[in-house]
Amino acid sequence: MQITGDYFERPVRVESYQIGASGHIRLSALLRMEQETGDEHMDALGLSYEKLIEDGVAILLTANRVQVKRLPVRNEKLIVSTRTRGTFGVQMFRDFLFRSAGEVLVQIRQVTVCVDPATHKLLRPEALYRYGIFKRETLPREDRVPRMHPPENLPFLGDRPIRYSDLDMNRHLTNTIYGDIVEDFLPDTFRDYHFAQINYVAESRLGDSLHISGGEKAGQFLLVGKNQKGIGFTALVSTKA
Repeated sequence: MQITGDYFERPVRVESYQIGASGHIRLSALLRMEQETGDEHMDALGLSYEKLIEDGVAILLTANRVQVKRLPVRNEKLIVSTRTRGTFGVQMFRDFLFRSAGEVLVQIRQVTVCVDPATHKLLRPEALYRYGIFKRETLPREDRVPRMHPPENLPFLGDRPIRYSDLDMNRHLTNTIYGDIVEDFLPDTFRDYHFAQINYVAESRLGDSLHISGGEKAGQFLLVGKNQKGIGFTALVSTKA
């Protein structure tokens, strides 16, 4: 295991309960590995969730961009690593690599922002610079994860109620569950995907229901989930890398 201020890695094994009907790891399980790797990195630096909240800082995920060469399978041993990257405005970027026998199978670029946990007011990345993590440099435009602006007329696919088991410790829909929602509403022709992007727009809570719309455009499948307050998330999936 390697740990520095901007780099961390850990070994994991793909468990049977993480495998879906396709025979490889679920998107939600990949996102859980990503989340846990980032959390363990912060914990190892003495910057646990609880410590940051005490210091008046909460980190919120706003996007995941997943690029897949091959999805891991049951019992596969992986090295999952993360490296902090630059920033742009209030956005902070991290990369995650999933390696098997030295081969990179999956890459995830994660986008987060800092907020004041009491007021939810956005904070500048300086809130984390003081701890010696994230680079004091602007990430080039071509490396950023863009927002998605799907068309308004996508066909309605179904409703997804938010249940108690979907909630995280903040009592919001857990970020990783969006991976299950995306896979649940994908048509069969897009299940062998090599690219997936999820933008987390607004939180959903217990009692909310996501109104899911989606459709194919230019060889990609677009999804939009709206709750009572407006757009909750957008997603794009492609069979091309």
